[in-house]
Amino acid sequence: MRQVARSQDNPNFIKMYHGRLEINVPKKIFRGRTTELVPEEVVKFRQLLNSRYPWLSRHALDEVIRGAQEAMSDHLERTKDPVQRVREHVEKGRTRVAMKLLEDHLVKNPDDEDAWFLAAELLLKMGKSEDGFRAMAKARELSRR
Repeated sequence: MRQVARSQDNPNFIKMYHGRLEINVPKKIFRGRTTELVPEEVVKFRQLLNSRYPWLSRHALDEVIRGAQEAMSDHLERTKDPVQRVREHVEKGRTRVAMKLLEDHLVKNPDDEDAWFLAAELLLKMGKSEDGFRAMAKARELSRR
């Protein structure tokens, strides 16, 4: 896997590396918060790269675009909040993993009402009605504040 910069300071760019070359990839080459490419923007980006780094071959530019998609994927994964990650596990049928992540999150963030609502939902699905109703009561209490 390509080296992806962990610090992403500029909200309009994703920082990535092609060898030792640090490249700021404009987020506008991606459709929304996905790794799907916008063809017109990719063409413009390739032209910009070609003008700045004329020694990069067509194959190298293809690699840069693939690396940009990997960097965007990494960025999207790192910027998910814990509740989003839990929902993904639930969608994949991994309720125990989801519950463990949720418990860890609630220990650190006991006032997260969305997490409590999700905990209630999960507990009820797991057949733990009493715990589920307690979690729902806690979520409702937090939502009234």
